[in-house]
Amino acid sequence: MTVTRADGANSTAAAMIGVSDFDGILRGKHVLGEDLSGRDKIIKFSEAVLAWDCSDRVIPARFMQKSLSAFGDADLRILSGTGRPVSYVGDQYLYLAEFTGAHESVCPRGILRKVLRRAADHGYRCTAGFEFEFMLFKENADTIEDKPFGQWAPLTRGPFGYSIARSVAHQELFGEILALCEKSKIPLSGLHFETGPGVIEASLSHCDALEAADRAIIFKSMIKAWAQTRGMMATFMAKVSEKWPGQSGHIHISMSSDSQNAFHDSEAFRNVSKLMRQFIGGQLKYMDEFCVLAVPNFNSYKRLVPECWAPICPSWGVDNRSCAVRVIPGEPSAHRLEYRLPGADLNPYLALACAIGSGVLGIETNAVLPAPIVGDASAEICLPSGRLPQSLSEATYRFAQSPAANDVFGEGFVEAFSCSRRWEWEAIQHRVTDFERRRYFEII
Repeated sequence: MTVTRADGANSTAAAMIGVSDFDGILRGKHVLGEDLSGRDKIIKFSEAVLAWDCSDRVIPARFMQKSLSAFGDADLRILSGTGRPVSYVGDQYLYLAEFTGAHESVCPRGILRKVLRRAADHGYRCTAGFEFEFMLFKENADTIEDKPFGQWAPLTRGPFGYSIARSVAHQELFGEILALCEKSKIPLSGLHFETGPGVIEASLSHCDALEAADRAIIFKSMIKAWAQTRGMMATFMAKVSEKWPGQSGHIHISMSSDSQNAFHDSEAFRNVSKLMRQFIGGQLKYMDEFCVLAVPNFNSYKRLVPECWAPICPSWGVDNRSCAVRVIPGEPSAHRLEYRLPGADLNPYLALACAIGSGVLGIETNAVLPAPIVGDASAEICLPSGRLPQSLSEATYRFAQSPAANDVFGEGFVEAFSCSRRWEWEAIQHRVTDFERRRYFEII
């Protein structure tokens, strides 16, 4: 087949299509004999993608059209405008897709579109930019199976955040990441070593919110694939080791109306407009109920602990990185908020839907914003009763019982996603770890 590329050139390689599952994993296949560049196209694709967990075990979800033993096909819309190269070498080309028809109500990308339509109904356009921390190990899929974790070798030893020396020493690696992102139409605004062994942070440039989520989900898959071609493994786990800080997936968000930054008011305290106060008020009010959308895995909650650069309560502050929501004041072109709740293991579509959906609810209900936190948010206000959910089980329960979640995301999605998170919790919570054996075996 011949695939027409956005730059006008042709590629004889088959194009790939990719669609997000609940975990934010791109699932897809090569499509042969089709020109996908001209217009959106509907194809049939197995609905099993929405019923698998991250290890391809079947989740007993009731939204399936057929019995669990007879998966049917779903309608999948291939998005012609999303095509881009996704490999550093060669012409591998990817188009994103989304479930439509009967499955649109549980499609992660469809959920974000639904939230953005709600914002648009009020006259607001949302822009966003994701920041990802990921860790590189000098390992491959075989060695991580054969060796205990303590013997895995990270790219660099020990923490050295914002290290120029390490950036220069690994300039070839950084150059490949930058070239890959440029080739894939995922421009970066920053790239540097973060604190923690082998940890790199990439800041994706802000753009239209849906496009930002598209870029984010491609970036994660692309970095994992690129690392393997380099004889390495990349991980976006929220917490790889209790000895190291967690890996974040912060989201920068702004809203505009009539081409003006609706979050900015030059006459207000730190330029925080009334609308921005309502928006953040909604984010804080519904953070407990919507938390599981941004913090979706069993491991995610090991990051939400004190003194690890992650929030543990709904809180906000001006340029305060200990808070769940950080206002970054500036000129109208730069004034925004940073949603610091998610880890790098987020599903970009659902985490952004969580951040914007709760904010829009705040606008609709004129949510009250408490005073900003000036010091350490965890020390200032975090009584046990005020903490965020401390486990996937607790967060899932709050989401499943939330009338606000049903309103914003739809009852069908709330039921299906809650089912998937309960399944994820049950798959892990009964496992007995080496740490438990070492702690209890002889003494208890």
